[in-house]
Order: sequence, then C-alpha cells, then structure tokens
Amino acid sequence: MLRTVSPNISIITNWGCSTNCWYCIWKQHPLKDISLETDWVLLRKFLWENRHKHKVSISGGGDCLEKFEEHKDWWRILFKTCDDYKLKIDIHSRNIIRNDDFWKKINRVVISSDKPEDIINNLLYLFPLVKIRIVHLITKDTTDKLIKKYIDMCRNPGCQLTFKELVNFDDDGNYKKFKRKYNNQYFLDAGDYNKYYFPNNTIGEDFMHPTLEKGKLCKK
Repeated sequence: MLRTVSPNISIITNWGCSTNCWYCIWKQHPLKDISLETDWVLLRKFLWENRHKHKVSISGGGDCLEKFEEHKDWWRILFKTCDDYKLKIDIHSRNIIRNDDFWKKINRVVISSDKPEDIINNLLYLFPLVKIRIVHLITKDTTDKLIKKYIDMCRNPGCQLTFKELVNFDDDGNYKKFKRKYNNQYFLDAGDYNKYYFPNNTIGEDFMHPTLEKGKLCKK
C-alpha cells in the first residue's frame, strides 16, 4: 500500500515582481491580477491547523520581497504569528534585501537562478545569516557546463541545490537527460507539493486551479 504524504504549507503573495522571467507561470495564473488584504483570522487558522508541519514557505505570485518597505507590517505580523506557533519560515525570492535582522528570522532562502554569476554577491552576503537553496530551472539553454558550475558553487555546506522541471514550455528533453546523467543531484519534477494560502484568501492544493472569489482588489 502506498503511503500518502500530506503536503507542506505555502503562502502565496502577489505584490508584483521586477524580474519578468520569460518562463514565469504566474503570468498565466487566474489570480495574477488579484491581491486582497490578508485575512489574518483565516491565515492564522491555516497556520495553526498546520503547525505540525513545523515550517511554512512564503513565495509568489511575483516575488514575496517585492516592495518590501510597503509590506513591513505584513512581515511583522507573520513573524509574530509563526513564532507563537513554533513555525520556521522559508522564503522564495530573487530580491535579496540587505537587512540582517530580517534574514536572522528566516530559516532558509530559496533563490531561483538562471546563471551562477548573477547571484554570487547575494550568496556572499547571505551565507553567514541564513541557510540557502539555489534552484535552477532546466530549459533548452541549460548545458553541462552550467550544471557543473552550480554543483561547484554549492559545495559550501550551507548551500543546497535543486534542478527543477520547466512547466508549459519545451526544454528540448534536457530535464530528463540531466536527471539521468547527474543522478546524485536533487531534481524536482513538476507538480503540486504544497497546500497553498492564495492571495484571494482561499486555500487549495492545486496551484494553477485555485478557488476563485469575488472581492475588492487592493491597490498595488
């Protein structure tokens, strides 16, 4: 009998993004134009009922650290809530803000990267402060040389590495090829692994097909 593993929990923000990745699936998401004020009663209930997970990830919907100064109060409430519920916080972001106090409250940062040289300065800043996971999305442009660069970069014990499968675009067979070739590395197949708290204050386990609700849009 197969053992069913319950999903992890994730909060999806929608505060915009300045990166504009060509492969971003949020551009096709039904909630891409929706950003309601967070219902903290509902979100706290979501976190409390899933506190046995011991950890929550924060991601986008854009980038969760976009317009950080405008959302400091949101982060302050989240930190207090997660501290009360003994939940560690992972965040997924390319916007590496220079704020030591912020990073000391984070368990791990997951950084998406297309080229190692684009993130080296951020890594040098973050290494003393927080655990790091680098995620490279395998595309047609991914090469053996690039894979080896990431492996070399992540030899530091504080840095983990994931190669992720592309969604809704053709990778010319690279993901399967590199997964076979570098079978000692961690490859993440496309799929849903989380229970999500969406920016329209709904909860679901299918990222691309959330429950839709009407509501007043927040100004971005």
